Formats: sequence, structure tokens, C-alpha cells
Amino acid sequence: MHPNATTATEREIKLINTIRPILSAEVYEALIMFLTYTSLFSTILGILSNVFVIIVYTKIGFSEAINISYLALGISDLSLSATRFWGTVCYAFVVTETNVPFDPLGITVTTSFFPGQGFEKATAFITAFIALERCLCVQFPLHVKRIVTKKKTVTSIVTIFLFAFIPSNFIHIVFPLKWVFIPAQNRTILAMVPLQTPLRYIIQRALLAYYGTVLHFIALFAVWIFTIFLAVGLKRTAEIRKENFQPSKAKQIKQKEDRVIKTVFLLSLTYFICSIPTAVTLLVPHFEPEFETSRGLARISSFSHLLSALMVVMNSNANLFIFIYMGSKFRETLVRLFVKKYP
Repeated sequence: MHPNATTATEREIKLINTIRPILSAEVYEALIMFLTYTSLFSTILGILSNVFVIIVYTKIGFSEAINISYLALGISDLSLSATRFWGTVCYAFVVTETNVPFDPLGITVTTSFFPGQGFEKATAFITAFIALERCLCVQFPLHVKRIVTKKKTVTSIVTIFLFAFIPSNFIHIVFPLKWVFIPAQNRTILAMVPLQTPLRYIIQRALLAYYGTVLHFIALFAVWIFTIFLAVGLKRTAEIRKENFQPSKAKQIKQKEDRVIKTVFLLSLTYFICSIPTAVTLLVPHFEPEFETSRGLARISSFSHLLSALMVVMNSNANLFIFIYMGSKFRETLVRLFVKKYP
């Protein structure tokens, strides 16, 4: 036996022996049930909250370019929550052993997992774009209207959706859905039928690397680099404002900018916190390959992926509450929406 294989086996046994007392079969099943139904609730909340975000920003209008970005964030998070909702429902069918006319786990690969990856990364890069937009406004306050225009914002948002979502559709080429007869069950179900060609493995690995590593960590670093530059530029902006505006005008501008900047900080902070489980889940296999390949570690791997998916949806849920907390105009519009409909 190859020495590396022996070492890997010993390490695998050590990891399993460490985890087994903590994550017994009973504890694992309870956790999976909890995460599944918590995710189901979170996805429903995400759908409702982002519908409100979209409606409110549509009513507020787009006199400011930042509102276009907020609307795009709501659309992306609504789409993410909807696809995750479908995937969680399918997983719930597996957990409860419900007989449905399709293969729940197989069908979610092309109808939930990869589309969800596309919208998840779109949300990440829109968050990074919002941080960049505010960073430019702070760094170049006298040229903000020329730098951050509605046309440039729309073009940037459309570009983000194109490179984040469209590649996820390539999975349909190598994992098509077909009706398959199951002799043991004497019924026909809709199932994923992978192509048995080298192209399948090339596209599958390319998509996993593209979404799981490249886009995830680029977006994560971009959000915080732009947010750091934003914080550094605040002091410089305050000095320029004092030199070019009357004290009362400078105070008014500062209050407005502070609200927007605090909103961006909260969006970035929430994204960072909710991305930590995903980042850990992606990085651990590089140091412990058995984490993904060992059947003995399947429980902890499954748990970590479900937790990561839940945190991603919770990031989408947070937007409404951040906008309510930080945006007086958002709050007023939201209240008027309900008061008008339910006097």
C-alpha cells in the first residue's frame, strides 16, 4: 500500500473517532430535521421580505443610482430564496421519506443547487458593487454624479447577473432530466440522468470550481477591500466637505451620506458573517480531503453544507431589516404601503 494512503486512512479513522461521540446517529438526525425545517422557514421569509424590498424601492423611485443597486439586490435575493425553497422542499421529501413522482435529491442539482449558486454569487457581487459604488462616492465626492450614473449602474448589474447566473445553466447539458421507469417500484419518475461522457466531468468540475472557489472568494475579498477603502475615505471626505460647503449644508450632506454608508457597512458585515460557514466548508477539504471523500465523515459534511445553505438564505433575509433600520424613506414608504391597503 502506498504510504500516503496509509497515512490518509489513519487520519480518517482519527477524525471519525473524534466526531462520532459528538455527532451520533440520533443527534445527526435531529440536527438535519432542525436545519431542514429552519431552512424552509427562512426561504419563505426570504421570499416575502425581498418582495417587500422590490415593491418599496420601485415606489421610492430611482432618482439615485444606489436605489437601482438595492433593487437588484432584492431581485437576486428573491430568486435565491425561491430556488433554495424548492431545494429545501425536495430535501424535506427525502427526510420524511415521501413518495413523489420525481427523484428529490437528483432533481435539485439542476433545478435548485446550481441556479441557487448563480443567484448566490450575483448577490455577493452586487453587495461588492454597492460597496465599490459608495467607496467611489467617498473618494471622489466632487465628481460623484459623473462617476456613478444610472446607466453605468444598470450596465454593471446586468453584467453581474450574466457572468454569475448564465454559466449555471450549463449543468442542464450534462445532467438532463428525463422520465425513468423504476421496475422495483413499478412507476415512472422524473430523474436526473447524467451523460456518460468525459464532457460531463469537465463541465461539472469547472462549474464547481467556478462557483465554489473562484467567484466565492473573489466576491468575499472584494466586499471587504471596498468596505475598508470606504472607511479610510470617510475622513478625507469630511475635510473636503468643510472646504466646499457651508456648515449647515455640510451637516445635511453628512447625515445623508452617513445613513447610506452605515447601510453598506451592515450589508457587508452581514454578508461576511453569513459567508463564513461556506468559506470553511470550501476550505476544509483542501487540508482534510477525507472531509468530502470519506463515507465515515458523511454526517459532518452533510451538516456543514446544510448549515452553509441556511446562512446564505439568512443573509438574503437580513436586507429588509437593514433597510428598515437605516432608511427613513424606506420605512415611511413601507408604512404607507400597509396603511393604504389596510386602513
